[in-house]
Amino acid sequence: MLKDNYKPARFADRDGEIWGHEYSWNLAKSSLQDLEKYGKSYVSKHSDRMGDGFSFGPDLVIIR
Repeated sequence: MLKDNYKPARFADRDGEIWGHEYSWNLAKSSLQDLEKYGKSYVSKHSDRMGDGFSFGPDLVIIR
């Protein structure tokens, strides 16, 4: 779900030497921690493919 909705340059394209080989994995892990702690996670307009930003809950349904 995250890979489909993040801009590649802000997600999987960052995996490597500069950002770390597990950058996208760590970003996904952080989102899961937000879901556990707050019941919701957010993606900024800068990272969203559509440029709007969104939130999602444990059901992984996107709210724009």
